[in-house]
Amino acid sequence: MNLNALKAQRKGLRTAFSNCLKKIESELAQELCNFETLSVLKIQFNDKFARMDSCQNAISETLLLSDDGEHLFAEDLEDAEIYREKFWELTTKIELKSQQCTVPSDKESRKFKLPKIELKKFNGEAKEYLTFWSQFQKIHEDRGIVAEDKMQYLLQSMEPGSKAERLVLSFPATAANYPKAIDQLKERFGREDLLVQIYVRDLLTLVMKNAATGRAKADLPYFMMNLKVN
Repeated sequence: MNLNALKAQRKGLRTAFSNCLKKIESELAQELCNFETLSVLKIQFNDKFARMDSCQNAISETLLLSDDGEHLFAEDLEDAEIYREKFWELTTKIELKSQQCTVPSDKESRKFKLPKIELKKFNGEAKEYLTFWSQFQKIHEDRGIVAEDKMQYLLQSMEPGSKAERLVLSFPATAANYPKAIDQLKERFGREDLLVQIYVRDLLTLVMKNAATGRAKADLPYFMMNLKVN
């Protein structure tokens, strides 16, 4: 392809690049941009720059082979670098904005930035599991929260240094590992047969203690009420 044809091709590619750039700038200007929209625009932007850059390289090679090639190459490259700088500047802005974008879910698109939630810490004691799960279950069943974020909330719910935290940390914090971590927590600390054994043991301990002090009738109802609540 001769130089004039290459330059004509580059002109069209630069126009397409600039149009895509304007669309991205418009999306970035939105207070709550859409992650999916921005991701599609980013792919298109990368593709347009790659094709434009390939054409630019062909032009540069052709110019260097011509008379006074070094001078012509330098002049042409100066103009080309403006587009390269725009590409990297906007790419950086896209990456920063992507962290603040709305992430669409199956039911709706909603902004989700892992707000701080005061979660009761689970220390790995089986008798505390039901209290922990009654709170965390709301997060677990929320379809608007992606699995990666649920995994982060799960980690926040573990008592630092506890055996429960060590169990969760044994899984890399990915979406695929979130259900595995939940299943292991239930198997280790939330099995029904294990909880029954613990509550029966505590009940017998209380009965024996109160029998010795003559307080069985007074304290037993309170224990049973607490057992039902948990």
